[in-house]
Amino acid sequence: MSNKRRTKVILTIFVSILLFSATYAFANAIPVTVHDEKPRILGTITLNVEITDVKDLYAWQILLIYDPQKLMVLKVEPGGFLGSVSIDELDVIKDDIDDIFVYANFPESGMLLIGGSLIGNVEGKDGGGLLARVTFGYLSVDYVEPRLVFDRKPYETKLLDSNGCLIPVTVENFKIYEKH
Repeated sequence: MSNKRRTKVILTIFVSILLFSATYAFANAIPVTVHDEKPRILGTITLNVEITDVKDLYAWQILLIYDPQKLMVLKVEPGGFLGSVSIDELDVIKDDIDDIFVYANFPESGMLLIGGSLIGNVEGKDGGGLLARVTFGYLSVDYVEPRLVFDRKPYETKLLDSNGCLIPVTVENFKIYEKH
């Protein structure tokens, strides 16, 4: 191989190595942005849902609506008045359970359906107490608190007595307030 040709080959290899290293260095210098799919929660608000002045309450169901662009359901807990054992806490059906608590969240439409029921042939409860505690994460500071809806098909707020009959529902039967 001639001297000229050898110089060209060495120069070509040298330039190639420099180009590949420069390309590698520039490729690594480009910042990688990772898009987190989880919305950023700015804070939380916990609401208590209470029932007042009720007679023979055997089962209940409430519908809360919220703005899913500004609020996100983080936790739903039984209040203890009626519906103390959450269905998701049960590994097996137990004989000693007196009441159950269930909920279903529909985040796309901003609906949270919560309910509880006694089990067996027993009398309903009288009086009032805490039905549920719901914690929301707010994604915007200008959120509006969730509200109770009485008739929004196919779901609605209902109270049943121990005979399976509807108990008339009024706004006065419920208190929804922020837990401090």
